[in-house]
Amino acid sequence: MDPTAPERIGLCLSGGGFRASFFALGALRYLAESQALERVVAVSAVSGGSIAAAAVADRWTDYQAAGGGAEAFLCAIDEPFRAKVTETSVRRGWIARSVVAVLPIYGRDDAYASALQTLYEHDQVAELTHHPEFIFTATDLATGRAFRIAPAYIGSYDYGYIEPTPTGVSLGTAVAASAAFPPSMTIVRLKTRGLPFPELAPKVLSLVDGGVYDNLGAQWFQGWLADAKRPQAATKPDVTILVDASGLMGFADKRFSALGALKREQSIQYQQSLNARRRPVEGLDRQDPYISVQSDPRRDKHPVDPDHQLPSELVAPLATLRTDLDRFTREEADLLSYHAYWTLHARLRQFQPALAMAAPSWNAFANLSPERTAELRRAMELGSHRFFRGIRRRLPWPRT
Repeated sequence: MDPTAPERIGLCLSGGGFRASFFALGALRYLAESQALERVVAVSAVSGGSIAAAAVADRWTDYQAAGGGAEAFLCAIDEPFRAKVTETSVRRGWIARSVVAVLPIYGRDDAYASALQTLYEHDQVAELTHHPEFIFTATDLATGRAFRIAPAYIGSYDYGYIEPTPTGVSLGTAVAASAAFPPSMTIVRLKTRGLPFPELAPKVLSLVDGGVYDNLGAQWFQGWLADAKRPQAATKPDVTILVDASGLMGFADKRFSALGALKREQSIQYQQSLNARRRPVEGLDRQDPYISVQSDPRRDKHPVDPDHQLPSELVAPLATLRTDLDRFTREEADLLSYHAYWTLHARLRQFQPALAMAAPSWNAFANLSPERTAELRRAMELGSHRFFRGIRRRLPWPRT
């Protein structure tokens, strides 16, 4: 790696269900191959990004023991997670556990946390590595602001931070709180009894999806001031890479019912709040690279390695893939990761050339034929509609 590259890198992993998880893993694969992953000091993750971040934190020591780099990342982190999500349905496990959620000792949030816990080996957040920091962000309904859970600290701007993170906070609970998607009607409740929070803190925190507050996870790194009430263990990066798998809100040519209008209104409000978060990081003079699942590097004024980038016809279908926790197909997962891998390459070449590789090695979807592009597009479009997932045609898929 170029010795002039930034020493400390921060990562923001956005929400967006498993779509965000696999998009994040593609960016992480690129950083592992370039040896830049060793310079990541903090990962601020939200919702689907938290699901992927937890997988990285869960297997970080295995990754380091394997020597780091692309092969270690694929074997120790990427493939174990990918196998679980493409071969089983977390959503189905969640539904099965929810059957007994009516019992007082086992609520809907417990069922959700238990289903997510099956993706990981570590039970407690406090057991995860402290270097780099992995920060799982939820939204506190009492204050309307972020509540964060990390291996080294837990808390918020309003309540302060407890260092280190107390035992008893499971990894499944932390990820469930960050990824409690609003449509799921799941609220993760975290008891504060015995925790040294000030009197302001409720006895039971009601936490929902971190994307309600900040779907980019970028706020953690913004406005870094001495009096910002950040915990002592927090590390300020030199450069921040933002990985955004937020969905594409398209034109809806239909007549809306009252219920449909309400849902559409919520989508518009969410989209506008997200746009407000994006604007500070989308300026052309920025030094913090920003990639989006909606980005099409082939249409840049000066495209970088256009033959390796995904065809433009595949970008919109990927950006509209479902965000629930049902099983993803191998092709959906691979295309999302590949898109992030090469989009990050293009953005680093533009804004942080010292972090960019001269010749990235992943070329599984380079120079796709029009026929293969059309075939993949049909598969992605079917994957965007939940009612058709069970009947979509499976394509022969090589391991990449």
